[in-house]
Amino acid sequence: MGTIFLSYARADGQGLTTRLRAELERAGFKIWRDIEDMQGGQAWKEQLRAALRTADAVVVLLTPAAVASKYVEWEWENAITLEKRVIPLLMVPCDVPGELKQLHYHNLSTDQDYVMGIISLLRDLAPFLAEKDDTQQLSEEPQQIKGSGDRNISIGGNAENNTLVTGDGNVAGSGNNVTYQYGKNNTKIEKAQNFRIGDDYNG
Repeated sequence: MGTIFLSYARADGQGLTTRLRAELERAGFKIWRDIEDMQGGQAWKEQLRAALRTADAVVVLLTPAAVASKYVEWEWENAITLEKRVIPLLMVPCDVPGELKQLHYHNLSTDQDYVMGIISLLRDLAPFLAEKDDTQQLSEEPQQIKGSGDRNISIGGNAENNTLVTGDGNVAGSGNNVTYQYGKNNTKIEKAQNFRIGDDYNG
């Protein structure tokens, strides 16, 4: 299970992180967020450093308060120093900090952009699931299906209405009427109103 550190400003980003946290947890990631994971009676900077060291990636939610926050800046600067993957998300229109402008960021600032931004983010984070376990399950009670040639397919979350037939190391899941699929030589996936991404997908 890949671990994602969420960096944000509480002043205008708490609700945004709650929604994003739910999306990423449905996709099978473990999320570190200060509200749930900071422990009382311990130095907060040391806790943040420890969380950054163990995180696979750091997602920075860009909002007006976040770009003005020295604490958010401290988090992503430390993440870069630790050579972590830093992925900025433009959640509310604002001036992107100079150093983060060098990184490609996803725009999630409108409802229309949010859907495609989430798909792009999940694509970026997918390798961290694969690195932990090639057959990582996307939910607590997934359904494992054998495709042709004994190739494993994992279906979890809200994906029970999807049909996956064959593929090499595919992972499929869905949320908010979006279906995402990773892997090679995908043959078939069915769900109303879905977006499809993946290598060698035909259909």
